[in-house]
Amino acid sequence: MSVGLRTARVTRQFRCEMIDLLTLNDFFDAATRSDIVEKLKDLGGGLAPVYGRADTGAVDVRVRKVTRLAVSPELRNGIRQRLLAGKEAIEAHFGVRLNECEEPQFLRYEEGDYFVAHQDGNTPLILDDSRHRKISVVIFLNAQSPEPTPDTYGGGELVFHGPFHGPTIRQPLAPEPGTLIAFRAEVTHEVVPVTHGERYTIVSWFR
Repeated sequence: MSVGLRTARVTRQFRCEMIDLLTLNDFFDAATRSDIVEKLKDLGGGLAPVYGRADTGAVDVRVRKVTRLAVSPELRNGIRQRLLAGKEAIEAHFGVRLNECEEPQFLRYEEGDYFVAHQDGNTPLILDDSRHRKISVVIFLNAQSPEPTPDTYGGGELVFHGPFHGPTIRQPLAPEPGTLIAFRAEVTHEVVPVTHGERYTIVSWFR
């Protein structure tokens, strides 16, 4: 698969108190996104591990229950290059200098899967090498739907939390397919349980 290197259109920048999110709409066009999802449907994988602790890479379904798919090197490298092509827009929004981009993870959340509230990096709460992450990115590949329909999922919102010392903030998002959401790695976030269908996303981190 060839992943285009065109610059995505910045359509919305959401700020809520201290939650700063960058939204890149149409990061993948419909044809590219559909092609990726079709490839992922037939792939196997294993339970994704939990990072940020002393036991780096341990699976703990009390914290994170989602399948990390075993994709081809061609697909993985193509997505990584696409992310690097968008690095300038991400740097400009957050006012940070970024270097490498981690190997993307291709995730399938099935019914009942979730990821509890956590941070990805750039905080003393993170104990392993992932603490060097500065910016997290999530690319949404298929649509959320209140009712079961083909190629959609229910539940599974990406929910952002405000700082612990501030007012209670919970900002749920379920963007349109093809959208990239970027945020600072220290922002607390979670994926609430999927209620039906399969939720496909790609995640990665800039350092």
